[in-house]
Amino acid sequence: MKAVELIPQRAPFVLVDEIIECDGIRTLTGFSFDTSHILCREGKLMEAGLIENIAQSAAAGAGYHFVSKGLPVPIGFIGSVDKFRLYFLPKSGEELITEVIITNKVMNVSIAGCKITVNGTLCAECQMKIFIVE
Repeated sequence: MKAVELIPQRAPFVLVDEIIECDGIRTLTGFSFDTSHILCREGKLMEAGLIENIAQSAAAGAGYHFVSKGLPVPIGFIGSVDKFRLYFLPKSGEELITEVIITNKVMNVSIAGCKITVNGTLCAECQMKIFIVE
């Protein structure tokens, strides 16, 4: 299943290409972009694009988990982004590998530790609170 089938976003706001791994706790996604992407400026993905990439990676992981149980893809919302650290902006043509690990879940709220690497180097990281409407 394509990652875009597991998220509510559609072009031009898609920021996840593929699910590399997903086990219900940890989701690993890949994403590449070019200079025509709406969140690319001066050849680099903007900070908002990085945060949205993390959110869409979390959504794709949740969607995958629900679909694997025969359930419809849920709608989710970012509750908060905490401790965001940006180390550099990725350049057009580079692949982002995004890891989302659910560290705590209470009812329909998940807390996730998230990081993006590019060519094996940490690009950005944060904690994200995600609400899932079931």
